[in-house]
Amino acid sequence: MEKFSTGPGIFTPDGRLSQIEFALEAVASSTNLIAIQTKNGFIIGSDLKNETEVDNDKKFPRNIFLIDKHIILGVTGNIPDSQIIVNHIRLQAQQYRFIYQEDIPVSQIVNEISIIKQQFSQSRSSRPMGCAFILMGWDRFTGLQLIKTDPSGTFSTWKAVSIGSNSVANQLVLDNEFKCELSISEAIGLLVRVTKKKLSNSAPFKNLDVHTYIIDHEKNILIHRLSKKELNSLTKP
Repeated sequence: MEKFSTGPGIFTPDGRLSQIEFALEAVASSTNLIAIQTKNGFIIGSDLKNETEVDNDKKFPRNIFLIDKHIILGVTGNIPDSQIIVNHIRLQAQQYRFIYQEDIPVSQIVNEISIIKQQFSQSRSSRPMGCAFILMGWDRFTGLQLIKTDPSGTFSTWKAVSIGSNSVANQLVLDNEFKCELSISEAIGLLVRVTKKKLSNSAPFKNLDVHTYIIDHEKNILIHRLSKKELNSLTKP
């Protein structure tokens, strides 16, 4: 049998990119993120490994980034990899505002992310980006948008989506129970039901981190991180 190369950017004889599959496996075993679109914004929940991150309400999580005043990005997988893309698209957003004096369209940010990831996946001198994104934002062309991108650069639009560990089981619950035009409190209730499916202890929300993003009348994103007290009051039976 002839030997073949399995390096980065090289297709196997059956048409697969092994490095992409390794990146997808890394994402599948990383921090879980669940994002749900509401009638006037989004919520996103994350399982934190370190309880001190939950206790410190003033500390912004290391896997959620503000790209511009109307776009939020959630990351799972290799966080240092994501910093390359985050820094680039933040610069693109500011350059667009400087030139056109308005917010950059969400679709343009998604295209920039996909181009960078696809270039890394096809390169023979570097490995693919080992991270997946959930992008949440608003623009005057399309309105509210919730978009998922994987390490290969493929992207898809959702109303409720889960990435990271246990994402397949979480997505089944989201698909079955999601309803359009949810309020923030209803979306948090759905997030809680998804989380309860995989936890059986008496304090299932010990390390759950929840953020709400509401689009105000000036179309800016108002960010609020639920404190432990708020989360416990909302999740009582």
